[in-house]
Amino acid sequence: MVPPGEFLGIVPSWIVVYLSTLICFGVATAILYIRMFKPILSGKPSGRLDQLPKRIIGSIPYILGQKKVLQSTDVARDRAGIAHAIIFWGFLSFSLSYLIFIYGDSINNQFSTSLLTETGIKIFGAYLDILSLSLLAVILLAVLRRWVFTANRLRFDLTQKSEAAIILALIALLMITTILAEAFYVVAANTHSHSFVGNILGDWLTNIGITDSSATYIYETSWWIHLAIILGFSVYIPISKHVHLVGAPIAFVTRQLEAKGTLTTITDFEEAESFGASRMKDFNQKQLLDAFACAVCGRCTDVCPANLTGKMLSPMHIVQGMRYHIADATSAESEAEIPSVIGSRIEKEAVWDCLTCGACTEVCPVGNEPFHPLIDIRRYMVMEEPDIPEGAQGALLNLEQRGHPWSGTTFTRESWYEGLDVQTFSENPEAEYLLWVGCTNALEQRSQSIPRAMVGILNRAEVNFAILGPEETCTGDPARRMGNEYLYQMLAMQNIETFNRYGIKKILTSCPHCFNNIKNEYPHLGGSFEVLHYSELIANLIQQKIIKPIVEIDTKLAYHDSCYLGRQNGIYDAPRNVAKSIPGLELIEMEKCRGNGFCCGAGGGHMWFEEGGSERVNHARTDQFLETNADTVGVSCPFCMQMMEEGVQSKGVSDSRKVKDLVELLEESLG
Repeated sequence: MVPPGEFLGIVPSWIVVYLSTLICFGVATAILYIRMFKPILSGKPSGRLDQLPKRIIGSIPYILGQKKVLQSTDVARDRAGIAHAIIFWGFLSFSLSYLIFIYGDSINNQFSTSLLTETGIKIFGAYLDILSLSLLAVILLAVLRRWVFTANRLRFDLTQKSEAAIILALIALLMITTILAEAFYVVAANTHSHSFVGNILGDWLTNIGITDSSATYIYETSWWIHLAIILGFSVYIPISKHVHLVGAPIAFVTRQLEAKGTLTTITDFEEAESFGASRMKDFNQKQLLDAFACAVCGRCTDVCPANLTGKMLSPMHIVQGMRYHIADATSAESEAEIPSVIGSRIEKEAVWDCLTCGACTEVCPVGNEPFHPLIDIRRYMVMEEPDIPEGAQGALLNLEQRGHPWSGTTFTRESWYEGLDVQTFSENPEAEYLLWVGCTNALEQRSQSIPRAMVGILNRAEVNFAILGPEETCTGDPARRMGNEYLYQMLAMQNIETFNRYGIKKILTSCPHCFNNIKNEYPHLGGSFEVLHYSELIANLIQQKIIKPIVEIDTKLAYHDSCYLGRQNGIYDAPRNVAKSIPGLELIEMEKCRGNGFCCGAGGGHMWFEEGGSERVNHARTDQFLETNADTVGVSCPFCMQMMEEGVQSKGVSDSRKVKDLVELLEESLG
């Protein structure tokens, strides 16, 4: 767009352009600092500015490439991600055009020509024309999808606010004034512009008799309205949900580089005035940032297993509850008047509904980590109030007194390996691997078949391994996920001391929770070890032909991804490769699998306390398994085994549908 020479025929355009920009951007910056950055900086340091070059480079595909937006899009059913990406890329393209044609040409009308050449301007102009029409079509689609054919995730109260309508209207008006300014410029200047749409409309307007003076007035008015909308955006964004345009890039830069299931570690037990988080100052800066980065799109809630089974928890409402709490805190006259986020903005029940499965983080298009602040709130509720579900309280007491969370078990740590050819580290201190059994595999009868099968497979492969036997205790993972960080660290340090005493370097696990905890979280306490899930080692043994499944197992198997093996640690192929190696076995994928998998319902400590809602999570997952018509659901986690076993039994199909751990099937196939 060619800028008018003067504003109202008096002031040179460039003065108005730059002065108004300075004022609007100054106001926007002040608002951003007061409403967003000042509260964020009041939080605890998150340590998310290390490896800054790696963080910035790694964030580019998410910011510019809209990787998360497109990743979470099912093109067949939900085209919103593509539409959002088009709007974002259009925003970048038009921003570039404004720099060239408004801010450059308003000072020197030859700026664009000297920068792009006449040919370049024509090509860029054609691109902007196509983009303008595309954006108008996308906006129409967005209006229909949001307010006529409303998607499920847009039916929440938070997604029905007027802010979306305002932004869509402004974008539409921006495109319309762009086209009008170009068209009437063609008439007023009696020439052609770099816009082919403007040229077509301009020629038509000339043919119907629009006068030069009328065209000039409409062209200049459209141009200034266009500029006003651009500057209006800059002021509106900081006071609306669209502040995520500022927050999201920072959220991606400060994203978690460790495995997604890794929690923060409290390191100041001796000096800390309180533990966990209940008020703004207690949360870390990334958690506060997420409140502003949130796009209020509903994707997280739409995939949350707790929400989908009728629980109170909605990750989107949790993040927005944090934002409302920040507003409460910043408007309070004194710290004493700041209400606790618990009960005022985030319900206690919702805090305990979380399974820590990571589905919300997986689909979030702006890099948020919704379940992390919930863990800090749990820490406060457990270690400060205390306020904890009855079953969870019993599990924590067992962990403290017995070193495991199970009540009523008659088994000991030695029971599972009676009659097996297996040695402890005290008997075989030169063993290459520690076979970490875990509480559930050792103390729950159904799960004992997993380590027994592992012993058989490892012995066949002549792997030099040993166990800890009675010296093994819980990793502390259940205590950590339920909020008792102190108990977790006590158990973890006990294990690290044992590992170091025996000089253990390599650890083999069958429980994904133990795997995640020892591999990713023990290093925070000084315990760094090489940790493998059994599927990784066994898949490698099969590939090297050290072991070879030979017995056919005639079954259709639907594999269930453990959240802490899959989403939280990215291990999807190894267990599937184990399954594929078994002759006769047909591997079938559930609709919700891999990164989009559905939790079994045991995560976040839910193995030990009752869940609310209209449906149990494991029953919903069992229904998804039954929809495949597979004979067997394959698991690689003892928690998943127990939850799916109960699910199959509850559906009355235990005679025709089986739950098997992959090592059970593999051992059978080895003959």
